[in-house]
Amino acid sequence: MNWYRQLRMTSKIVLPVAVVLSVILGVLTWQIQSRTSSAIEHIANRELTALGAQYGNYIRDFLGVAIDEAGALAGGLSQALQEGRTISRDTLIAMQTGIHADSATLYGCGTMWEPNAFDGRDAEFRGATGSTAEGRFLPYCAQDAPVTDLGGSITEAYYTVPQKTGKPFLSDPTDYNSNGTIIAMSTASYPVMVDGRFRGTVVADISLAQLDELITGIDVYSTGYAGLLTADGLVVAHKEHGLIGKNLFDVNRFVSPEQARSAFQAGRTYMEEATTKDGDFIRYYQPISLRDTGQNWYVALVVPLEEVMAEANAIRNVTLGLCGVTLLLMLGVIFILVRSAVAPINYLAKTAEIIAGGNLKQPIEDSRFGGELKQLSSSLKNMIASLIEGIDKAQALSEEAKAESLKAREAMQAAEAAEREARDKTERMLTAADKLDQVAGVVSSASAELSAQIEQSDRGATDSASRLTEAATAMNEMNATVLEVAKNAGSAADVSTSTKERAEEGARIVEHAVDSIQAVQKQSLALKEDMAKLNENAKAITQIMGVISDIADQTNLLALNAAIEAARAGEAGRGFAVVADEVRNLAEKTMSSTSDVGNAINAIQHSVAASMSGVDNAVDLIDQATEFANKSGQALQAIVAMVEETADQVRAIAAASEEQSAASDEINQSLAQVNSVAGQTAQAMNEAARAVAELAEQAQQLGVLIVDMKKG
Repeated sequence: MNWYRQLRMTSKIVLPVAVVLSVILGVLTWQIQSRTSSAIEHIANRELTALGAQYGNYIRDFLGVAIDEAGALAGGLSQALQEGRTISRDTLIAMQTGIHADSATLYGCGTMWEPNAFDGRDAEFRGATGSTAEGRFLPYCAQDAPVTDLGGSITEAYYTVPQKTGKPFLSDPTDYNSNGTIIAMSTASYPVMVDGRFRGTVVADISLAQLDELITGIDVYSTGYAGLLTADGLVVAHKEHGLIGKNLFDVNRFVSPEQARSAFQAGRTYMEEATTKDGDFIRYYQPISLRDTGQNWYVALVVPLEEVMAEANAIRNVTLGLCGVTLLLMLGVIFILVRSAVAPINYLAKTAEIIAGGNLKQPIEDSRFGGELKQLSSSLKNMIASLIEGIDKAQALSEEAKAESLKAREAMQAAEAAEREARDKTERMLTAADKLDQVAGVVSSASAELSAQIEQSDRGATDSASRLTEAATAMNEMNATVLEVAKNAGSAADVSTSTKERAEEGARIVEHAVDSIQAVQKQSLALKEDMAKLNENAKAITQIMGVISDIADQTNLLALNAAIEAARAGEAGRGFAVVADEVRNLAEKTMSSTSDVGNAINAIQHSVAASMSGVDNAVDLIDQATEFANKSGQALQAIVAMVEETADQVRAIAAASEEQSAASDEINQSLAQVNSVAGQTAQAMNEAARAVAELAEQAQQLGVLIVDMKKG
C-alpha cells in the first residue's frame, strides 16, 4: 500500500470512489440483465403456452369431429341393440353413407362387427354388399367409391384396441391412395358395447391435409415454426416435410430424450433449449387431449432464442451505455468537488513550506478559506505573528547583551531579564498552542458528530431507496398481472360471444333437423301405405296370373286334342297338326312364364313385407330422433342463456382489471419519482460524509502539529 500513501489527496479520494462506483454499476447492470432476461423468458413461456393452447384446441376440435361422429353412431347402435330393435344391413350402410357425405372433413365411415354380433344372420349374407365371404358384416363407405368390406383390417389397431379396452381410439396417421392421390388419414374408432360386452366398433376416417396446411402456416415470432406429433414422437405435420412420418426420438431431435418421453407419456407440457448448427432454439411441446380416448397428441412450437431475448439484449446494451455515461459524469463531478475542497489545504501546505524555509513574511489570504479551514488559517497567522514577535525580541535582547558584555552584573541582569522575558514569551506561545489545540478538538468532535449524523441519514436514504425499488418492482409485477387478467378476460368474453353464436346456430340447426325428421316421418308413413297398396296389387296380379295359367292349361289341352284329330285326318290334317303343335308350345311357354311371374310376385310380396317392417322400425327411430332433437334444442337454448350470463361477468372482470391497471400505472410513476429523489439524497449524503471525513483528518493533522509546537 506504499504506492497508495504516496498518491496525492485528490487521487486517494477519486480512485477508491471510481472503483466502488464501477463495481456498483456493474452489479446493477448484471442484476438488470438477469432480471430482464428472466422476465422476458417468463413472458415468452406464457406466450408459447397460450399459442400452443390456441392451436391445440383447434386441432382437438378438428380431430374430435371424427371421434364425435363415430361415438354418436356407436351410441345409437348400442342403444338399439340393447333394446332389441332390428336394423337392416342396408339401413346401416345408408346411415354410414349419410354421415361421411354430410361432413366436409370425414373421408369415410364404416362399422366392424364381431361374427354374428350384428343381426345373427351372417350365413344369409355371404358375399353380400359390405359383408365378407363368410357373411361377417364389415361395411365401409368412402367418398366417390363403392361400399366395401373391411375384412382385411380386423387386425388393425383401430379394431383391436377398442376390442381389448372398450375405449375409443385414434390411430396414427397412414397414407391412403385415393384415385392416385396420396392422403394422410387417421382413423377414429368407437366401440359398440351391449351389456358391457364388445359387439363391434364404428370407424371414421379423417383427412389430415387441413391440419398440415394449418401447421405449415403458423409463424412463431419472426422465423419460428410449428409441428404436430403423437405422444410416441411420430411426426404428423411439420414445416420440414422431410420429417413427416418419422419419429423424433429416432432422429435425435431431443436434448434429453428420456425426459421428453417421460413427459409425453404422462401427458405433460415439455420445454427445452437446444443448440444446433443453425443457432439456439426454444422448443415447446403442448399436449392435446383427444376426447374420451385417453390419448394425447402434441403441438410443437420452435422459436430462435435470439428472437426471444432480442429485447433483453437491447435493454442490456442501453443499460451498459447509461452506466458508462453515469460513471464518467459522477467521476467528473467528484473530481471537481475534491479539487475544490483540497485546493485550500494545498495552499496552506505550500505556505507552510515557504515559512519553514525562513520566509516569515509570507502572507496568508483569508479569502481562500471558509469554515474550519478559515479558523485554521487564522490560528496559523496568529502563530506566525507570535513567532516573528518572539524572534524580534530575542534578537534585540541578544544585541543588548553584546553591548553590555563588558558589564558583567549589568549583562547578567540583562540576561536574566531577557531570560524572564523569553520565558514569558514562551508561556504565551504555549497558551496560543493550547488555544489551537482546543480549536482542533472542537473541530474534530464536531466532524465526528456530523459524520455520524450523515452516516445515519445515508443509511436511512439507502434503506428508503431500496424499499421504494422493491415497491416499484412489486407494482410492475402487479400491473403486468392485472393486464394479463384483463387480456384473458377480454379473450374469454370473445370466446363466450362466439360460443353463444354457435349455440344459437346449433339451436336453429336442431329446429331444421326436427322439421326434416317430421317430414321424413310423413314420407315413411306414406311409403308404408304405398307398400300396402303394392301388396294388394300383387295379390290381384296373382289371381290374374292364376286365370292366365288356367287358360294356358285349357289351350294346351285343346292343342293336344287338335293334334290327335289332325293325326286321324292323315295327310289332310298335317298342316293343322303343325299349327296345333305351335299352339301347344305357346301354351307351355305361357305356363312357364306364368310360373316365373308368380314366383317374382311372391318375392315382391315378401320384400314388401320386410320393407314394411323396416319402415315401421324407421318410424320408431324417427320418433326417437325427433325427441332427442327437441331435447338438444332445449339444451342449446339453456347453453345460450348461460353463455350470455358468463359473457356479462367476463366483461365486468375485464373492465375492473383495466381500471386497476390504470391505477397501478399512476402509483408506479409516483414511486419512481420518490425513488429518484431518495437516490439523489443518498448520493448527496455520501459526498457530505466524505467531506466531513476529510475535515476530521485535517483536524487530526492540526492536532499533531500543535503537539509538535508544544514540544518545540
